[in-house]
Amino acid sequence: MTEEQIEDFCNVTNANRLAAANYLELSGGDVAQAITLYLEMGGQDLSEVINRTTTNLQQSTSATSADAERRSLIDSDAELARALAQQDNSTIRAPIAPKREILVGGDQNDHVGLDGGMIRRGVPRSNRSRDNNNFQTQTFAGNALPHRMGPSEATSLVDLFSPPFDIINKENFEVTRKRAKIENKWVMVDIQNIKEFACQVLNRDLWNNYAVKEVIRADFLFLQFNSESPEGRQYINYYPIDSYPHIAIIDPRTGERVKVLNANKLSLNEFLFHITEFLERYSLNDQKKLTPPTPIKSATKPVIAMNEEEQIEAVINRSLEEERSASESNDEIEDTEEEEDSTPEEPSSIFDSIQPVEREEAKGPTTAMIKFRLADGQTVIRRFEKMDPVRYLFEFIKTVPNLKDQEFELVCHRNNLINQVNQTVEDAGLSNSLVNVVLG
Repeated sequence: MTEEQIEDFCNVTNANRLAAANYLELSGGDVAQAITLYLEMGGQDLSEVINRTTTNLQQSTSATSADAERRSLIDSDAELARALAQQDNSTIRAPIAPKREILVGGDQNDHVGLDGGMIRRGVPRSNRSRDNNNFQTQTFAGNALPHRMGPSEATSLVDLFSPPFDIINKENFEVTRKRAKIENKWVMVDIQNIKEFACQVLNRDLWNNYAVKEVIRADFLFLQFNSESPEGRQYINYYPIDSYPHIAIIDPRTGERVKVLNANKLSLNEFLFHITEFLERYSLNDQKKLTPPTPIKSATKPVIAMNEEEQIEAVINRSLEEERSASESNDEIEDTEEEEDSTPEEPSSIFDSIQPVEREEAKGPTTAMIKFRLADGQTVIRRFEKMDPVRYLFEFIKTVPNLKDQEFELVCHRNNLINQVNQTVEDAGLSNSLVNVVLG
């Protein structure tokens, strides 16, 4: 087994590395088979099951050895009679001790195509059919499959519900976001809970569809996290969610969650429609513009084909056009010089003209609370007067120790606030809003 297989197993099941190694070793390095086995076992530690089975085998072996010794001591019926006569008839014989034996080679329903029946015997039979609505039992447990299903059919069922490992990005959220920013792609995140059947249906009906995979490969970097994994909990801290499964699109430039899809009632066609509409409406390439159509030049008659009068007329028209273009260029030069003289000099950069200023935090009913999310994930809450200019936000952030000498952008609702520095906080719609601080 490889480290990558262990990481994939841990990301989906939220199990520890030792348990992942045990299940992968038992399943021959097949990640999907190991995940299925883990779900069937209800997350039990394989080492405990094996120790319990080994103890039972030892007890059975010792009982068998004791019986053999007793039979060897009594060679004939006479010796047996003498032994019985010598016993004290006043005592009552102890009851026959119960024996625990293990049946080997049960039906297909007991092990679902796995080698040996030991693993399935570690789970009480009452638990296997107790809840037919439980996803782990209904989908992967042996009693939910046909009684005559062989190993190949069981493996096909596992593959049907397995996560889309071929499109899942192996890196964490922050590294994926930086990579998506470089590759000019969106980040799509899927948060799942293995206890929710809808999450497994999403793997079967959506993520394993060829058309969906092609769309994701072209314009997205895809992440899928278990809600109980460290990456899943970190995502939920940043972006609270209401239900599972959760599908969202993240802007890699600002970290803003720009779209959330209701995955519980989402068909394949609806998903493709929403994604296509999103890609048509939004673009990560701000410089992408339509090329204006090239004007079609009117065909002119060659000079050789003209007669004498046409040649004279063409020469006159050409000279008139040259004089007209020369006069127009002179007028443009004069207008440009006048504009340069009348326009006052502006600072080279609006951002550079803003200086860090420490002011007292505003108080009272006319204030607006603004939450800043810094580049390192920390948040700062500050109150401003509703009539304060947006410039005050830049002056405040420039006083933050780690940002004094760095260039940054303030982004809210996909708008760069550097273009609204002269508007008031209220006019810019920043009251009780979240502003992302993006380093340049």
